[in-house]
This record gives sequence, structure tokens and C-alpha cells, in this order.
Amino acid sequence: MRAFLRRVPGWQLLVLLKALVVGGERREAAVAMLLKPANLFQPYTTTSADRYPGELAAVRETVGEPARILSFGCASGEELLTLRRAFPAAAIHGIDINPLAVRTARKRVRGDRAITVTRAADAAAEPPSSYDVVLALAVFRHGALKHAPARCDELIRFADFERTVTGLAAAVRPGGVLVIRHANFRFTDTAAAAGFEAVRTGFGSGSAAGPTPVYGPDDRLLDPSCRDDGVYRRRTQNSR
Repeated sequence: MRAFLRRVPGWQLLVLLKALVVGGERREAAVAMLLKPANLFQPYTTTSADRYPGELAAVRETVGEPARILSFGCASGEELLTLRRAFPAAAIHGIDINPLAVRTARKRVRGDRAITVTRAADAAAEPPSSYDVVLALAVFRHGALKHAPARCDELIRFADFERTVTGLAAAVRPGGVLVIRHANFRFTDTAAAAGFEAVRTGFGSGSAAGPTPVYGPDDRLLDPSCRDDGVYRRRTQNSR
């Protein structure tokens, strides 16, 4: 970390130090930026309850009442509690890369034995085909790309997205769903997408933080109208 701090311009270092003192989401983001853990996409942990009612409605229409749900990038836990209200009988597992966010999430869900939270960078430890629903909501994006630079690979790379989303896709059972929203990349550009069919896309390209630019496998900016965020169902052996 000392080597990193020496490379940070003075004003940026002051901003990071102030964020560490202020606490909350700003501290969580500062820790992510300082530590730069492998496979970090979104350093900002901004979240809120009930952000995706349309997506959760599509999940219910597709799989009914899921038994097991994986929330990838669960941040500080609001999403986990939203999922509990939407699917009261489900066992819910949250994963996040940020150590402070994980600590906050565990405190927030304390007392609910059907919700667990793990610090991890991907779904490599999750058993294959073990979840009815896997969600990655505003995870595969970086807030610093909101101005849509021509390339994204100084911050995040498609290759890392494909590797990570392939692991998430493997955790979905046949007939289950993968939900991706506000991503800087397209699921349909990955090899894993061949095993899925779109249930619903077109939820909108914006967010509270502004529009989300989209990049191709070469990490170059694409026309935002070609995005494919949405709900995808894993094909069964009988589906085409």
C-alpha cells in the first residue's frame, strides 16, 4: 500500500484520507481504491433498498419462488434485505469483494439464519448449478467510466468480466436465471451466453448515477443502444 500511496497525486490522497475519516460508503470506496484487490470492478458501494422491482418481478414470473439466491456484489446488505422481503422462503447468499462492505452487510442481516455473506472476488467457491437465481446488479461497471471514454481497460477489462460472469453462469441451475444490470459489458458477448436465453431485457440504460456506457470484447466503447442488460434463463437439455 505504501508504494501505491507514493504514486497518488497529493490532492487525490487527501480525498482518500478524508473518505477514510468520514466513513460509510465513502470509506468503503476509499478502501477499495487503496487496496485494489484483484478482480475489482466497481469500487463504489453505493446502494439502496428496492432498486430493481421490475427485475425481481421477472425473476418471480420465470422461476416462481426460488429456494436459493446468490447476490454477487451485495455491498453493505440492503440488497440482501430486499431479496428477503421479495422471496421470504429463500436461502440467500451474498458475496462482495470489499471487506468493510462485507462487515456492514453481516451486521445488517444478523439474526436471519437464512442469509449468509462471504468476502470473495468471484463465484469460484460456489457449487455448480446450485442456485435458482444469481444476481449481479450494478457490479460489472466502474463509476469513473460514466463520461464514456473511448476505452475502458485502464479501469476494467472485458476479459475479467467474461471470466467472472462465466463462473456466475455456472452457479445457475438449468431453468434458473442470471440477472445482470448496469454492466459496462454485454453478457451476450461471452461464450457462457450460449447456454442461456433472454427472458427480459430493456429495463433502461440509466441509473441514479447516470447512464452506463457499454464496451465490447476489445474494451472499446460501443453504441449504448446495443446493451443487453436483463434476465437470462439457463437452458435445459430439452431447450434449444
